[in-house]
Amino acid sequence: MLENASNNLYLVSHLHNLVHEHPDFEALHETTLNGYCFRYSPNGFADRQDEPDVQALIDVLTEEIVQAVHRDGFAGVTAICVKSRAAILVSFYPGKTLLEEVDATFEAIAHWGRLLSQKLSVRYEPTMEANLCLSESHSSPTEL
Repeated sequence: MLENASNNLYLVSHLHNLVHEHPDFEALHETTLNGYCFRYSPNGFADRQDEPDVQALIDVLTEEIVQAVHRDGFAGVTAICVKSRAAILVSFYPGKTLLEEVDATFEAIAHWGRLLSQKLSVRYEPTMEANLCLSESHSSPTEL
């Protein structure tokens, strides 16, 4: 049992390092023995994290990431709520989770995060594009 706990602690610490080193993720609480909670938060939104619309967008993105990762067969990934915000929980099964599985799970989450954030950014861009059309570099707000 002690060996399983030690292995889980190592795996959780490893995942924490992956999250900490990646610019598009943020840890949400200290590591625990059986799971780790974090949030995909695209670096492109870093300066707008406190805006309610951006927070809502990240919540939607988080839910979509978890659904996509589940479709890929990663059962240990769950969407949860932390301080009224959607988050990702990766669970570790004592004596059964391998380091390679942690790496593959994180890579799948990062992969889907990149793909889905691009998709959501496209949905989010029209407001920004409308602002560009009104800038001095365009002669008319209706110009294509």
